Amino acid sequence: MSEKKRRDKSIKKDRKNLSGAWIYLTVMAAFFIYSLASGADTSPWLVLSAGLIAGVFFFNRKVEVLPLPVQIICLLASPALIFMLTESYTHGLYQMWVGPVFFNIVIYYLIGAFLFTLLGSAKMAVRVHALVMAALGGFNYFVILFRSSPVVPWDIYSVRVAASVADNFRYTISVRALNVVLLFIALNAVCGKMTIRIKKKLVRAAVPAASLAAFLVICSYVQTDRAAERFTFDTTLFTPNVYYRNNGFLLSWIVNMRYLNIEKPAGYSAEAAEKAASSFKTETSQTEKTDIHDKPNIIVVMNEAFSDLSILGDYSTNKEVMPFIDSLKEDTQKGWYYSSVKGGNTANTEFEFLTGNSLYFLPVGSIAYQQYIHGTLPAMSSRLSGLGYTSIAMHPYYSKGWNRDKVYDDMGFDEKYFIDDFTDPEYLRLYISDQSTYDKIIERYEEKDKDERLFFFDVTMQNHGSYWRRYDNFTPDVKISGAFGTYLTSTEQYLSLIRRSDQAFKNLVDYFKGQDEKTIIIMFGDHQPADYVVDAVQDTGSDTLKDQQLRYKVPYVMWANYDIAEDRDDVTSANYLGVKLMKAAGLPLTGYETFLDRLSEQIPVITGNMAVDSSGVFHARGDKALADQLRQYSILEYNDIADAKNRISGFFDQ
Repeated sequence: MSEKKRRDKSIKKDRKNLSGAWIYLTVMAAFFIYSLASGADTSPWLVLSAGLIAGVFFFNRKVEVLPLPVQIICLLASPALIFMLTESYTHGLYQMWVGPVFFNIVIYYLIGAFLFTLLGSAKMAVRVHALVMAALGGFNYFVILFRSSPVVPWDIYSVRVAASVADNFRYTISVRALNVVLLFIALNAVCGKMTIRIKKKLVRAAVPAASLAAFLVICSYVQTDRAAERFTFDTTLFTPNVYYRNNGFLLSWIVNMRYLNIEKPAGYSAEAAEKAASSFKTETSQTEKTDIHDKPNIIVVMNEAFSDLSILGDYSTNKEVMPFIDSLKEDTQKGWYYSSVKGGNTANTEFEFLTGNSLYFLPVGSIAYQQYIHGTLPAMSSRLSGLGYTSIAMHPYYSKGWNRDKVYDDMGFDEKYFIDDFTDPEYLRLYISDQSTYDKIIERYEEKDKDERLFFFDVTMQNHGSYWRRYDNFTPDVKISGAFGTYLTSTEQYLSLIRRSDQAFKNLVDYFKGQDEKTIIIMFGDHQPADYVVDAVQDTGSDTLKDQQLRYKVPYVMWANYDIAEDRDDVTSANYLGVKLMKAAGLPLTGYETFLDRLSEQIPVITGNMAVDSSGVFHARGDKALADQLRQYSILEYNDIADAKNRISGFFDQ
């Protein structure tokens, strides 16, 4: 080769290296600047970020091809590195348990072997592996920020719901997450200098098949109780963030796949369900013996993220947050209920309230509306419609969220109102206000026939997250003293919204105080807001199950414009709230409601996370001490949800 050709080739390589170096520098610098601009962190670890950016730039500028021994080391080490980086988005590796670490590494190496032999290129295999896991780990990181719980397999059913509110979320990148992203980019840069390839067709055909087969065997094994016990997996499903931290993202995802279907309770059969129901069945149909003309109109308000943060810590505000609700005493029942969810998954609270079923017996993290309702399901709405009520569902947002447009039909609602059915509503921030939904209720009430009785189920949107932005149409007026934190202003906006909910509820109650027809109203929150909203006011002391469940404790208030028994400080759960409402309304109970009413005396609280017995003792989900008391419940719920062809006639809805 002539000197000129060598020089031209050298110049070409130099330009290529320089071009690549600048591309990497630009991408990494963009992440760096975004992390600073998002205000997520300003820690000294930014020095590491700057060092990584400079290191990758000079590496790409100076290195053309890695020495073969270094390539082999990089190829062999890459699956372990990808595993460590994926986990590092959200926690330190030292926090993971040994058994799960072993299986995670095995899984990552099987994926690495599959990609390397399938693609035939070390460079492409590592890049694809790293890119996919960087994206999945990053997605999980943002989901945890958004709703305070990680990604689970059935989230695929929630894509439309997430997309509908995604533009109201603040996408911040902490310095930890920034450095993970930069290290993934650095790994990409290093593997870009690898030249190892596989050309043998037999290897490229046989090894991917063998790797895939081994992967499927491993997946099948880790989903067994034997594997969990022998290799000490974390099985505490009611704390998913801790569960994912201890077991690792990929292993947790694979294990959770086993919960996509409802597990049949031990001893279940259609005959066993009939036997469990036999002593609670009513002798005649409720529709035959109930005259609803002297019964009240029923209004249920499930208020988005409505909660009382004062139970979490000691702080004070410049204004009372719920002055009206706090003042209610006459013809009022109010207390607390434990929700199965926090920060999101509103539909699960709807499901428990309307059906009396509990997430305790369903796979952790599941969304019943999307996974298990595929046809007619008995609910409060269908039961009241059967009695002669007009059942009305109202949600001032999009109808497709949580499949409500279909589920409300399956639950027997006669009328449905979504965002497009509201004319010139009031908006607070990006959402239709509570007051506008109450105006819609009043409008429909004033249009009804004299003898018509209405059942409203209003799922509000006013207080939906997130709370960090500021808006021209809403000015927070609640200020907190005695609290500090990065998201304090978010907490103040949240409390200001709750104050507006209290004011709107007063207007609704005042209207029906002036009506002659009997009306009963119950309002409760679906869950508390996400973790970042409460950090500024939450005490971080004891970590007992009881203290953990404070984040799931939500107030409820029930008021009537006629005489009802007054009660305060009752503690219950969403699956029992409907029974309380039916009793206060003077309506006869179904067989299932009678069963729940009696069960509540033994176990007054049961959620997707835990149960509380009559002595006030908190039991973790699955505690064997409650197995006998809950066996009938699990059998009846399975019959209702998962065995529709053998569903007990007249038990759940008459």
